Amino acid sequence: MNPGNYLPAGASYELRTERVRSSTVQFEGNRFERIESGDLISQTVRVLHEGKLSKAGSSKPGSGEDLIRQAVEMVRYGSPHDVAFAGEAEVPRLNLSDDTELSSGQMIEMMGGFVEELRSLDDRLVVSATLSSTVSDVSLETSHGFDHSYHKSVWSCGAFMELVQGDDLLNVYEYKAALGPDFDLGKIKDTLSKKLEYAKNVVPINAGAYPVIFSPAEVRYIINPVVASLNGLAVYRKVSPWCDKLGQELLDTRFTLTDDGSLDRSWTSKPFDIEGTPTRRNVLVQNGRPCELILDRKVAAQLGKESSGNAAAAGPAPNYLQLDAGNRTLEDIIRSIDCGLLIDGTMGAWSGNPYSGIVTGTISMGLKIEKGRITGRVKDCMFTINAFEHFKKHLIDFSVEREQPFSGIPSLFPYVLLDEVVISAK
Repeated sequence: MNPGNYLPAGASYELRTERVRSSTVQFEGNRFERIESGDLISQTVRVLHEGKLSKAGSSKPGSGEDLIRQAVEMVRYGSPHDVAFAGEAEVPRLNLSDDTELSSGQMIEMMGGFVEELRSLDDRLVVSATLSSTVSDVSLETSHGFDHSYHKSVWSCGAFMELVQGDDLLNVYEYKAALGPDFDLGKIKDTLSKKLEYAKNVVPINAGAYPVIFSPAEVRYIINPVVASLNGLAVYRKVSPWCDKLGQELLDTRFTLTDDGSLDRSWTSKPFDIEGTPTRRNVLVQNGRPCELILDRKVAAQLGKESSGNAAAAGPAPNYLQLDAGNRTLEDIIRSIDCGLLIDGTMGAWSGNPYSGIVTGTISMGLKIEKGRITGRVKDCMFTINAFEHFKKHLIDFSVEREQPFSGIPSLFPYVLLDEVVISAK
């Protein structure tokens, strides 16, 4: 392909091609439900000419030339844009794939046995489970000399268990992701078994302010105001409360948050972002002091900075967030609590205005802690915190254990203990 044949003088282009092959085995209601597979190719072209940007996309293989022609025809009506496409650059050399292949039959056999193992925990359980494989090939080239590609595999495995006890409906789930399918199903079963046993017993709780442990899956919600405030787009638009506060001590000195999309052998990584900027490790908060912003090329130029390698389809976004661990085990932290909660599931905690710092949500899985041990599950409760205030004045501890929640922005978080968390209850 020779894009120069279609580009007007002074114009430049960017061509991104992505092929995704996927296979998913799904069990529902204790039995095999379906197997799905796909092989999709998408191409996206952007053309920049005389300060205007146009875009064209297709799912037809080998349509790059047609897309460039379409984008050229539309560029006169494009949006204002004065940031050049990526040029020739060194990108991290990352091994992001696993060569293991499983046939459909092997995937069904693996998950069928897993479902039976989970059903043995309680014959009243209704179990659903999923095993999924996704293999991606991504390439990006520009008229400025960027020409790189990468190959990546991601496997995910999860189970969802439902138990009806009279008028009580209990849901317990666990999901994992990795480069290959070497999941420790026994460990996943043990985790689900503990959650199930803790949650079977429903216990009361009074409204009030309590010490609360947030599981790694829930930490992503309570630190969202921090992450949102460090997004370069929010800073440029002056909606972030931290617009002019980089370097100031705004959070507890134990709070250190990094973002890194360049780790080798990690399903969370990629050598370059959607614009071709190499990924890297960015220290967002160091010992309570905001240090760096999450930036793509356009926002970085608007702020007089360089892209941090965080360009995504909808604007700057984290690649892989990591919150530093503490020194105590989760078990030790639980033993230190006289009366409180461990929250491992919420609904609606991502809603609202993140720049206010307020995070509130309905607790779908809340385990009550009394005199250092978990005594049961609470129902019909909500929690409320102000993330800025709580991570400054009410941070008690981080656990030494860290986990990767499967859904949402890829992350590695410890359990987080905050006090003075407001719990409202019926």
